Amino acid sequence: MFLKKRTEAELSMLLVAIVWGSTFVIVKNSLLEIGPFLFLGIRFILAFVLLAVVSWRNLKDAPISTLSSGCLLGIFLTIGYVFQTVGLKYTTSSNAGFITGLSVVLVPIIYMLMNRLKPRFSTIITVLLAFVGLFLMSFQDWHTSLSYGDMLVLVCAFGFAFHIVFVDRLSHRHNSLAITSVQILFVGVFCMVVGLIFEPWPRHFSPSLIAALLITSIFATSLAFLLQNSMQKHSTPTRFAVILTTEPVFAALAGHLWAGETFTQRALVGAVMILVAMLIAILSRKNSPGVKMLYEAEN
Repeated sequence: MFLKKRTEAELSMLLVAIVWGSTFVIVKNSLLEIGPFLFLGIRFILAFVLLAVVSWRNLKDAPISTLSSGCLLGIFLTIGYVFQTVGLKYTTSSNAGFITGLSVVLVPIIYMLMNRLKPRFSTIITVLLAFVGLFLMSFQDWHTSLSYGDMLVLVCAFGFAFHIVFVDRLSHRHNSLAITSVQILFVGVFCMVVGLIFEPWPRHFSPSLIAALLITSIFATSLAFLLQNSMQKHSTPTRFAVILTTEPVFAALAGHLWAGETFTQRALVGAVMILVAMLIAILSRKNSPGVKMLYEAEN
């Protein structure tokens, strides 16, 4: 029975990784019709409404501390999603997927700096692997610089990494449904306000744009979190985190199938190096704070 439940849980997380990986190209295509802030605003407000159906009682009874902690986490989540989404306008969905994955490598670094700990040898190796991989993916030759889109997505990776670290510090004090709903609402309201001020409202919502908003809000946000919340007790955080390292692989596959994106040999080597760095970062620190909450950061 336990093995059956664990298999179901891990297959569910693999499904989440597939959905998250696929959304990179979906979001990139949607940005041809709508601004990034309006897209995120609609996506996250809709996701909040859906989550509120099951979390309303938790939200209603949530103390002020849950609201304040949720808003703090929402700031980091907003940084991650805004820079990722804007970056997708200027880079490929494949690159965005792998560079976003660097957040896994950044988590132990940030944790050590915040707690004044000496870096482990494994951490040094992951950093070297990750950033050599980033160089190979983003620099076409020795004379080019980091592309604007890749630079924005790199900032996104830092935002998600800080989010993971602070989720680890704060989440155990609060109801998980309530604090996640607050974060999602924060992202939605902030992005909607900025979008309404600075971006034109779309003249019409095409079927593909509506589908993108529904897929990202329902499947990539609301249902993804609910699956995590219900399935995490049947497996271990480390196993979940390892499964989620497949997300950039699915981002690359979706980019190739739906947008005709291809990797050069150089970029492919870089992607593999980043993937290896992600796995080392998880497996070498599986008992450390920060990693156990890694799989709870939404994409």
